[in-house]
Amino acid sequence: MHHAAARTASVSQIHAAHLKNGWSGIGYHFYVRKSGEVFRGRPETAVGAHTTGYNGGSLGVCFEGHFELEDMPEAQKRAGAALVAELRERYPGICVFRHRELGTTACPGARFPFDEIVTEEKEEEEMSYEQFYEFMSRFEGERASAKPGDWSEGARDWAVSAGIVNGDGDGKFRWRSFVTREEICAMLFRAAKRG
Repeated sequence: MHHAAARTASVSQIHAAHLKNGWSGIGYHFYVRKSGEVFRGRPETAVGAHTTGYNGGSLGVCFEGHFELEDMPEAQKRAGAALVAELRERYPGICVFRHRELGTTACPGARFPFDEIVTEEKEEEEMSYEQFYEFMSRFEGERASAKPGDWSEGARDWAVSAGIVNGDGDGKFRWRSFVTREEICAMLFRAAKRG
């Protein structure tokens, strides 16, 4: 999810700007105008040019506007939510990220209404600590023999040093705090990229 970082920008203006970058045209697969109109950019089968390091196997959706400076109109929110719902139906299990979750940027802006656009329709199953422990132990190649409490300290240090999870800004890891579904998707995505 991106914003145009401009209060007004037509599809043709975005396309022209991306051509100037030396790209093969608009880097997004979809562009949502403030009016609620949704435009197709690149074909869904084409690699996008929207998030460095994550363009392959992803779809870029950009919203007209600058959501550090302004609020999103209702028509645009409704259109964005309908688009995300349609994409989730066509691509079950996809994770939806804000651009800033995958790169060093403020995009799509602090005022971007992510939770209103990306809504969960069905309740997710909860994972017990034992199930989580079993899942995470696969990263060590075999089930760890230590108790979960002992093992978790090493896993925490490994995950922070590997860049899979972030600290809270002062270098401390909030081990017992809740995480959002998006944060879990980001962690799993980063872990998969490591290999």
